[in-house]
Amino acid sequence: MAGKKKEIQLQATILNQTQWEEMLLVKGLTVVDVYQAWCGPCKAVVNLFRRLKNEYGEDDLLHFAVAEADNVLTLAPFRDKCEPAFIFCVDGKMIDIVKGANGPLLSKKVVAVLEQERKIVAGEMPRPEVQELIFFEEKEPEEEAEEEEAGEQEKYTVVIIKPDAVAEGKVEEIIQTITEAGFIVAAHNEKILNEEEVRDFYRNRSEEPDFEDFVAFMVSGPSHILIVVEGKEAHEVMPLEMSNLCDIHDSVEEASRQLAFFFPDFLKKATGPNVERTLALIRPALLRERRESILKRIEDDGFTIAMQKEIVLTEDQARQFYKEHENEDFFPVLLEEMTSGPTLALGLVRENAVEKWRKLLGPKVIEEAKEQCPNSLRAEFAIDSAPINQLHGSASAGQAAKELEFFFPVEHTLAVIKPSALEEHKDDIIGQVKEAGFIISEMQETHITPEIAAQFYKAHEGQPFYEQLVEYMSKGPSMVMILTKENAVEDWRKLMGPTDPEAAKQISPQSLRAQFAQDILRNAVHGSSTADHAVQSIQYLFGDIDLESLKHKLIYL
Repeated sequence: MAGKKKEIQLQATILNQTQWEEMLLVKGLTVVDVYQAWCGPCKAVVNLFRRLKNEYGEDDLLHFAVAEADNVLTLAPFRDKCEPAFIFCVDGKMIDIVKGANGPLLSKKVVAVLEQERKIVAGEMPRPEVQELIFFEEKEPEEEAEEEEAGEQEKYTVVIIKPDAVAEGKVEEIIQTITEAGFIVAAHNEKILNEEEVRDFYRNRSEEPDFEDFVAFMVSGPSHILIVVEGKEAHEVMPLEMSNLCDIHDSVEEASRQLAFFFPDFLKKATGPNVERTLALIRPALLRERRESILKRIEDDGFTIAMQKEIVLTEDQARQFYKEHENEDFFPVLLEEMTSGPTLALGLVRENAVEKWRKLLGPKVIEEAKEQCPNSLRAEFAIDSAPINQLHGSASAGQAAKELEFFFPVEHTLAVIKPSALEEHKDDIIGQVKEAGFIISEMQETHITPEIAAQFYKAHEGQPFYEQLVEYMSKGPSMVMILTKENAVEDWRKLMGPTDPEAAKQISPQSLRAQFAQDILRNAVHGSSTADHAVQSIQYLFGDIDLESLKHKLIYL
């Protein structure tokens, strides 16, 4: 497949305070989309920013960036907020802010600031004195409730912009209509719905006579799903003139179901317990001496071990992971310890996992841990012969996400439910896929051609069964899926089980092939053998899909 010309990056990425301060030194205007790690940058404004860059960015005075609030100290007041925020930075200062995905206002301010900046650069006017914005931490809802009368709970509405409106380029127009009506677009996602999702999501319409035609229409192209929040000046209802372009659901029960369907992390953050993941490392000396004891203590203290991996770090890997400490005196000792044997990496899950794990760890200095927190893990599991403490924990939710990605990189793999299993066992197989923790990022029923089947099984070309296998795979419809999770390729192959169903029944009786295969040819499911093979197969079937963007759809419970 011919490669595409690489597109110049529109928005720079700011991940820490140092990068933030470097951004402030950039000449001209930089508009920064401040976002939370759990919901990602605001997609609703990307096309607008691209148009502004094309129209007004010829002299390199207009820049755009995205910054994760969790990891930038200056942006601490924006943490745990669902409303998008866009900060205007000029001459090393934050001079203005737009809250909410308000396209017309953003466009107006960009053009005005840019026009003034060009006059300053050309010497036509002096740089005016501008008061830099100062942001303060906002009070938590519980604190506000003590000072104000209790108001109504914040109301979320789910808006689905239908495929025909997307194809006609009406997304920005619809979003503008929503914001002009006083509503705030709190989150935005583009997605091609599959048939199963449409039937589940619109199940309240399943009895309508044209439902099958509606399902076919909804899977025909990408939709845009928005979470909309009522602003202070919002009208009582959403604009009715959009009803033929998008679906608007604002009943409390239905909106809650739809939020859980499309934006589960948003729903958890907005309405439920702050369930988090964090990384824990058990370093080599402790792992050798007290592995089972420390694992039992972790689970006894209420943590769920969602993922674990034993790994011997190379020096390069250890240097990369602990790069922030490379100028510290203890860094050589840390490198030596981390490369001396296997380390156990754990993905821990519970409410407020980051804070509670760090509290359970205790002080980093062993003497302090024993004196101040004798019940902490670092005190209880101290190894006298080890030069450093033997436990690690992520410092923040943002750092946890990056550290988990380091040890448990997210992968995609191709999965196929073969023709013989599709009709009878599709629902059972999909159910077990979800139970095993996979995210079905994309799914479609298709008739695999002999050419595609030949690509799948190219490694078996020349084998006696090759032609028969290709013929079988192209004889009827199959379900093809992109499965996403940490270690997806290996975990999917484990869930499938051995190629021969008789061997599967002996070795892995709970595997899919042990349960649903008919024989070694009609063995129910297919999967990619390696990560590279997965990428090739996915692109062959799904085209130039952006696999990186699929990672933002992951659901961690």
